[in-house]
Amino acid sequence: MPVYNGRDYLRPAIDSLLAQTFTDFEMIVVNDGSKDDSQAIIESYNDPRIVLINQQNQGVARSLNNGLKIARGKYIRRHDADDISTPDSLQIQVDFLEKNPEYVMVCNQQAFMTAKGNIARNYRVPNNRYFGGEKQRDLTFDDFSLNASSPVVHGTACYRRKEVIELGCYRPEFIVSEDNDLWLRLLEKYKIAVLNDCTYFMRIHGGSATHTHAAKISHFRHLLIDYSNQRRTIGTDPIMRGEHIIPEKYESKANEVVNYPKGKHFRDDLRYIYSLYVDAKDFGLIRKVGGEILRDGWKDSRTYKLLMFPWLGQKLVEAGVKLKKTVRN
Repeated sequence: MPVYNGRDYLRPAIDSLLAQTFTDFEMIVVNDGSKDDSQAIIESYNDPRIVLINQQNQGVARSLNNGLKIARGKYIRRHDADDISTPDSLQIQVDFLEKNPEYVMVCNQQAFMTAKGNIARNYRVPNNRYFGGEKQRDLTFDDFSLNASSPVVHGTACYRRKEVIELGCYRPEFIVSEDNDLWLRLLEKYKIAVLNDCTYFMRIHGGSATHTHAAKISHFRHLLIDYSNQRRTIGTDPIMRGEHIIPEKYESKANEVVNYPKGKHFRDDLRYIYSLYVDAKDFGLIRKVGGEILRDGWKDSRTYKLLMFPWLGQKLVEAGVKLKKTVRN
Protein backbone atom coordinates (compact mmCIF):
# COMPACT_ATOMS: atom_id res chain seq x y z
CA MET A 1 0.00 0.00 0.00
CA PRO A 2 1.78 3.16 -1.16
CA VAL A 3 0.71 6.24 0.82
CA TYR A 4 1.22 9.90 0.02
CA ASN A 5 -0.65 12.39 2.22
CA GLY A 6 -3.38 9.81 2.81
CA ARG A 7 -4.60 11.05 6.18
CA ASP A 8 -8.27 11.49 5.27
CA TYR A 9 -8.97 7.91 4.19
CA LEU A 10 -5.98 5.86 5.36
CA ARG A 11 -7.51 4.45 8.53
CA PRO A 12 -10.59 2.89 6.85
CA ALA A 13 -8.31 1.34 4.21
CA ILE A 14 -6.03 -0.26 6.83
CA ASP A 15 -8.99 -1.37 8.95
CA SER A 16 -10.56 -3.16 5.99
CA LEU A 17 -7.38 -5.20 5.48
CA LEU A 18 -6.87 -6.04 9.14
CA ALA A 19 -10.46 -7.36 9.13
CA GLN A 20 -9.76 -9.96 6.40
CA THR A 21 -10.95 -13.52 7.00
CA PHE A 22 -7.62 -14.66 5.51
CA THR A 23 -5.12 -13.59 8.15
CA ASP A 24 -1.72 -14.98 7.11
CA PHE A 25 -0.30 -11.88 5.43
CA GLU A 26 2.02 -8.94 5.99
CA MET A 27 0.81 -5.42 5.23
CA ILE A 28 3.67 -3.44 3.73
CA VAL A 29 2.79 0.24 3.89
CA VAL A 30 5.15 2.49 1.93
CA ASN A 31 4.95 6.04 3.25
CA ASP A 32 6.13 7.92 0.16
CA GLY A 33 7.30 11.17 1.77
CA SER A 34 3.91 12.19 3.17
CA LYS A 35 3.81 15.69 4.63
CA ASP A 36 0.68 15.10 6.71
CA ASP A 37 0.28 12.78 9.70
CA SER A 38 0.02 9.56 7.65
CA GLN A 39 3.05 8.10 9.43
CA ALA A 40 1.51 8.72 12.84
CA ILE A 41 -1.73 7.03 11.74
CA ILE A 42 0.15 3.96 10.54
CA GLU A 43 2.27 3.79 13.70
CA SER A 44 -0.85 4.02 15.88
CA TYR A 45 -1.70 0.42 14.98
CA ASN A 46 -0.33 -2.33 17.21
CA ASP A 47 -0.46 -5.19 14.72
CA PRO A 48 2.70 -7.21 13.97
CA ARG A 49 1.53 -7.78 10.38
CA ILE A 50 2.08 -4.11 9.50
CA VAL A 51 5.49 -3.33 8.01
CA LEU A 52 6.17 0.39 7.57
CA ILE A 53 8.63 1.81 5.05
CA ASN A 54 9.36 5.53 5.38
CA GLN A 55 11.06 7.09 2.35
CA GLN A 56 11.54 10.32 0.45
CA ASN A 57 8.93 10.86 -2.24
CA GLN A 58 9.67 8.54 -5.18
CA GLY A 59 6.33 8.08 -6.90
CA VAL A 60 3.97 5.11 -7.15
CA ALA A 61 6.01 2.74 -9.33
CA ARG A 62 9.22 3.02 -7.28
CA SER A 63 7.25 2.79 -4.04
CA LEU A 64 5.61 -0.43 -5.19
CA ASN A 65 8.97 -1.86 -6.25
CA ASN A 66 10.46 -0.97 -2.87
CA GLY A 67 7.66 -2.92 -1.22
CA LEU A 68 8.19 -5.86 -3.56
CA LYS A 69 11.87 -6.04 -2.59
CA ILE A 70 11.14 -6.76 1.07
CA ALA A 71 7.89 -8.73 0.64
CA ARG A 72 8.12 -12.32 1.84
CA GLY A 73 4.78 -13.64 0.64
CA LYS A 74 4.12 -15.98 -2.25
CA TYR A 75 1.48 -13.57 -3.51
CA ILE A 76 1.32 -9.78 -3.68
CA ARG A 77 -1.98 -7.98 -3.33
CA ARG A 78 -2.11 -4.31 -4.26
CA HIS A 79 -4.31 -1.89 -2.32
CA ASP A 80 -4.79 1.86 -2.48
CA ALA A 81 -4.67 3.99 0.65
CA ASP A 82 -8.11 5.52 0.15
CA ASP A 83 -10.12 2.43 -0.82
CA ILE A 84 -11.78 -0.44 1.05
CA SER A 85 -11.83 -4.22 0.56
CA THR A 86 -14.57 -6.58 1.72
CA PRO A 87 -13.53 -9.07 4.45
CA ASP A 88 -13.45 -12.04 2.03
CA SER A 89 -11.35 -10.27 -0.62
CA LEU A 90 -7.98 -11.92 0.11
CA GLN A 91 -9.46 -15.36 0.74
CA ILE A 92 -11.19 -15.43 -2.66
CA GLN A 93 -7.99 -14.51 -4.48
CA VAL A 94 -5.65 -16.82 -2.59
CA ASP A 95 -8.05 -19.73 -3.10
CA PHE A 96 -8.17 -19.02 -6.84
CA LEU A 97 -4.39 -18.83 -7.31
CA GLU A 98 -3.82 -21.94 -5.22
CA LYS A 99 -6.31 -23.91 -7.32
CA ASN A 100 -5.23 -22.45 -10.68
CA PRO A 101 -1.41 -22.46 -10.95
CA GLU A 102 -1.59 -21.61 -14.67
CA TYR A 103 -2.73 -18.06 -13.77
CA VAL A 104 -0.15 -15.47 -12.75
CA MET A 105 -2.70 -12.95 -11.49
CA VAL A 106 -6.31 -12.59 -10.45
CA CYS A 107 -8.33 -9.43 -9.96
CA ASN A 108 -11.90 -8.64 -8.99
CA GLN A 109 -14.74 -6.31 -9.85
CA GLN A 110 -14.96 -3.04 -7.93
CA ALA A 111 -17.74 -0.56 -7.19
CA PHE A 112 -17.33 3.18 -6.77
CA MET A 113 -17.65 4.93 -3.42
CA THR A 114 -18.06 8.62 -2.64
CA ALA A 115 -15.69 10.55 -0.39
CA LYS A 116 -17.82 9.97 2.69
CA GLY A 117 -18.19 6.24 2.02
CA ASN A 118 -21.53 5.91 0.21
CA ILE A 119 -21.29 3.00 -2.24
CA ALA A 120 -22.75 3.14 -5.77
CA ARG A 121 -23.25 -0.60 -6.15
CA ASN A 122 -24.57 -0.37 -9.72
CA TYR A 123 -21.49 1.49 -10.97
CA ARG A 124 -18.72 -1.01 -11.32
CA VAL A 125 -15.46 -1.69 -13.17
CA PRO A 126 -15.60 -3.87 -15.10
CA ASN A 127 -19.35 -3.60 -15.49
CA ASN A 128 -21.60 -6.66 -15.36
CA ARG A 129 -21.90 -6.82 -19.15
CA TYR A 130 -18.17 -7.56 -19.35
CA PHE A 131 -18.70 -11.00 -17.78
CA GLY A 132 -21.70 -11.98 -19.89
CA GLY A 133 -23.21 -13.83 -16.96
CA GLU A 134 -20.06 -15.87 -16.38
CA LYS A 135 -18.26 -16.17 -13.05
CA GLN A 136 -14.87 -15.47 -14.57
CA ARG A 137 -13.32 -13.99 -17.69
CA ASP A 138 -9.73 -14.23 -18.88
CA LEU A 139 -7.99 -10.98 -19.72
CA THR A 140 -7.01 -10.49 -23.39
CA PHE A 141 -5.07 -7.90 -25.36
CA ASP A 142 -8.37 -6.67 -26.78
CA ASP A 143 -9.29 -5.48 -23.28
CA PHE A 144 -6.72 -2.69 -23.64
CA SER A 145 -7.74 0.17 -25.93
CA LEU A 146 -6.90 3.81 -26.52
CA ASN A 147 -10.35 5.05 -25.58
CA ALA A 148 -11.14 3.04 -22.47
CA SER A 149 -9.42 1.83 -19.34
CA SER A 150 -8.67 -1.85 -18.88
CA PRO A 151 -11.01 -4.04 -16.79
CA VAL A 152 -8.20 -4.59 -14.26
CA VAL A 153 -8.53 -2.37 -11.20
CA HIS A 154 -5.03 -1.98 -9.76
CA GLY A 155 -6.27 -2.06 -6.18
CA THR A 156 -7.76 -5.54 -6.71
CA ALA A 157 -4.72 -7.11 -8.37
CA CYS A 158 -3.25 -10.18 -6.65
CA TYR A 159 -0.26 -11.73 -8.42
CA ARG A 160 2.61 -14.16 -7.97
CA ARG A 161 5.61 -12.28 -6.59
CA LYS A 162 8.31 -14.45 -8.19
CA GLU A 163 7.03 -14.03 -11.75
CA VAL A 164 6.58 -10.26 -11.41
CA ILE A 165 10.09 -9.78 -10.03
CA GLU A 166 11.54 -11.89 -12.85
CA LEU A 167 9.71 -9.66 -15.32
CA GLY A 168 11.31 -6.51 -13.87
CA CYS A 169 8.48 -5.30 -11.60
CA TYR A 170 6.83 -1.94 -12.30
CA ARG A 171 8.61 0.39 -14.73
CA PRO A 172 9.08 3.91 -13.29
CA GLU A 173 9.22 5.33 -16.81
CA PHE A 174 5.43 5.11 -16.70
CA ILE A 175 4.59 8.02 -14.43
CA VAL A 176 0.99 6.81 -14.49
CA SER A 177 -0.51 3.59 -15.92
CA GLU A 178 2.46 1.69 -14.52
CA ASP A 179 -0.04 -1.03 -13.65
CA ASN A 180 -1.39 -1.56 -17.18
CA ASP A 181 2.16 -1.66 -18.52
CA LEU A 182 2.87 -4.52 -16.11
CA TRP A 183 -0.39 -6.34 -16.95
CA LEU A 184 0.43 -6.32 -20.65
CA ARG A 185 3.94 -7.63 -20.03
CA LEU A 186 2.50 -10.40 -17.84
CA LEU A 187 -0.19 -11.19 -20.40
CA GLU A 188 2.45 -11.80 -23.04
CA LYS A 189 3.63 -14.81 -21.00
CA TYR A 190 0.88 -15.86 -18.62
CA LYS A 191 -2.88 -16.01 -18.01
CA ILE A 192 -4.75 -13.38 -15.98
CA ALA A 193 -8.27 -13.85 -14.60
CA VAL A 194 -10.93 -11.27 -13.79
CA LEU A 195 -13.47 -12.61 -11.27
CA ASN A 196 -17.10 -11.57 -11.17
CA ASP A 197 -16.91 -10.81 -7.45
CA CYS A 198 -17.30 -7.22 -6.28
CA THR A 199 -14.88 -7.13 -3.34
CA TYR A 200 -13.39 -3.64 -3.60
CA PHE A 201 -14.76 -0.13 -3.24
CA MET A 202 -12.85 2.67 -4.97
CA ARG A 203 -13.25 6.07 -3.38
CA ILE A 204 -13.87 9.01 -5.72
CA HIS A 205 -12.60 12.35 -4.48
CA GLY A 206 -10.81 15.40 -5.81
CA GLY A 207 -7.35 14.10 -4.95
CA SER A 208 -7.68 10.64 -6.49
CA ALA A 209 -5.12 9.75 -9.17
CA THR A 210 -7.68 9.16 -11.91
CA HIS A 211 -9.28 12.53 -11.25
CA THR A 212 -5.94 14.37 -11.07
CA HIS A 213 -4.01 12.76 -13.93
CA ALA A 214 -6.64 12.17 -16.62
CA ALA A 215 -4.56 13.78 -19.41
CA LYS A 216 -1.38 11.93 -18.43
CA ILE A 217 -3.25 8.64 -18.25
CA SER A 218 -4.47 9.11 -21.82
CA HIS A 219 -0.91 9.80 -23.02
CA PHE A 220 0.65 6.80 -21.32
CA ARG A 221 -2.23 4.56 -22.37
CA HIS A 222 -1.20 5.20 -25.97
CA LEU A 223 2.40 4.36 -25.12
CA LEU A 224 1.75 1.11 -23.27
CA ILE A 225 -0.36 -0.27 -26.13
CA ASP A 226 2.24 0.76 -28.69
CA TYR A 227 5.05 -0.76 -26.61
CA SER A 228 3.14 -4.03 -26.22
CA ASN A 229 2.65 -4.22 -29.96
CA GLN A 230 6.38 -3.69 -30.47
CA ARG A 231 7.29 -6.44 -28.00
CA ARG A 232 4.96 -8.89 -29.72
CA THR A 233 6.27 -8.07 -33.20
CA ILE A 234 10.00 -7.39 -32.78
CA GLY A 235 10.60 -8.67 -29.24
CA THR A 236 11.53 -5.40 -27.51
CA ASP A 237 10.13 -1.96 -26.75
CA PRO A 238 11.88 1.45 -26.42
CA ILE A 239 12.47 1.05 -22.67
CA MET A 240 14.05 -2.37 -23.17
CA ARG A 241 16.25 -0.88 -25.91
CA GLY A 242 17.44 1.89 -23.59
CA GLU A 243 15.68 4.65 -25.49
CA HIS A 244 14.07 7.68 -23.86
CA ILE A 245 10.36 7.36 -23.33
CA ILE A 246 8.30 9.65 -25.55
CA PRO A 247 7.61 12.97 -23.75
CA GLU A 248 4.07 13.77 -22.76
CA LYS A 249 2.15 15.33 -25.62
CA TYR A 250 -1.11 16.64 -24.31
CA GLU A 251 -2.65 20.02 -23.79
CA SER A 252 -4.13 20.84 -20.43
CA LYS A 253 -7.59 22.33 -20.63
CA ALA A 254 -7.75 23.21 -16.96
CA ASN A 255 -7.66 26.95 -17.62
CA GLU A 256 -9.63 26.89 -20.86
CA VAL A 257 -12.67 29.16 -20.74
CA VAL A 258 -15.63 28.52 -23.04
CA ASN A 259 -18.49 30.99 -23.09
CA TYR A 260 -21.86 29.31 -23.53
CA PRO A 261 -25.21 31.12 -23.87
CA LYS A 262 -26.68 31.53 -20.39
CA GLY A 263 -28.72 28.49 -19.42
CA LYS A 264 -28.04 26.62 -22.67
CA HIS A 265 -24.97 24.57 -21.75
CA PHE A 266 -26.13 20.95 -21.58
CA ARG A 267 -23.80 19.23 -19.10
CA ASP A 268 -23.62 15.79 -20.64
CA ASP A 269 -20.07 15.59 -19.24
CA LEU A 270 -21.59 15.32 -15.76
CA ARG A 271 -24.13 12.62 -16.61
CA TYR A 272 -22.12 9.65 -15.36
CA ILE A 273 -20.90 11.18 -12.09
CA TYR A 274 -24.33 12.60 -11.28
CA SER A 275 -25.97 9.21 -11.87
CA LEU A 276 -23.29 7.58 -9.71
CA TYR A 277 -24.00 9.99 -6.85
CA VAL A 278 -27.72 9.27 -7.13
CA ASP A 279 -27.04 5.52 -6.97
CA ALA A 280 -24.86 6.08 -3.89
CA LYS A 281 -27.53 8.32 -2.33
CA ASP A 282 -24.93 10.93 -1.44
CA PHE A 283 -27.35 13.84 -1.25
CA GLY A 284 -24.69 16.47 -0.62
CA LEU A 285 -22.94 15.65 -3.89
CA ILE A 286 -26.28 15.22 -5.68
CA ARG A 287 -27.21 18.78 -4.75
CA LYS A 288 -23.80 20.10 -5.73
CA VAL A 289 -23.52 18.44 -9.15
CA GLY A 290 -27.26 18.61 -9.86
CA GLY A 291 -27.20 22.32 -9.12
CA GLU A 292 -24.33 22.81 -11.56
CA ILE A 293 -26.20 20.89 -14.26
CA LEU A 294 -29.36 22.94 -13.73
CA ARG A 295 -27.55 26.28 -13.50
CA ASP A 296 -25.73 25.77 -16.79
CA GLY A 297 -28.53 24.16 -18.81
CA TRP A 298 -31.91 25.20 -17.44
CA LYS A 299 -33.04 26.38 -20.88
CA ASP A 300 -32.31 22.99 -22.47
CA SER A 301 -35.06 20.35 -22.10
CA ARG A 302 -32.45 17.58 -22.05
CA THR A 303 -31.20 18.91 -18.72
CA TYR A 304 -34.38 17.84 -16.95
CA LYS A 305 -34.20 14.33 -18.41
CA LEU A 306 -30.59 14.11 -17.26
CA LEU A 307 -31.60 15.10 -13.73
CA MET A 308 -34.69 12.86 -13.58
CA PHE A 309 -33.70 9.58 -15.23
CA PRO A 310 -31.17 8.38 -12.60
CA TRP A 311 -33.93 8.46 -9.99
CA LEU A 312 -36.17 6.19 -12.07
CA GLY A 313 -33.69 3.32 -12.22
CA GLN A 314 -32.10 1.70 -15.24
CA LYS A 315 -34.80 -0.93 -15.79
CA LEU A 316 -37.61 1.64 -15.76
CA VAL A 317 -35.72 3.93 -18.15
CA GLU A 318 -35.05 1.03 -20.54
CA ALA A 319 -38.72 0.03 -20.40
CA GLY A 320 -39.71 3.61 -21.21
CA VAL A 321 -37.34 3.77 -24.18
CA LYS A 322 -38.69 0.46 -25.47
CA LEU A 323 -42.28 1.66 -25.10
CA LYS A 324 -41.45 4.89 -26.92
CA LYS A 325 -39.98 2.95 -29.87
CA THR A 326 -43.03 0.68 -29.97
CA VAL A 327 -45.42 3.65 -30.07
CA ARG A 328 -43.38 5.28 -32.86
CA ASN A 329 -43.45 2.09 -34.91
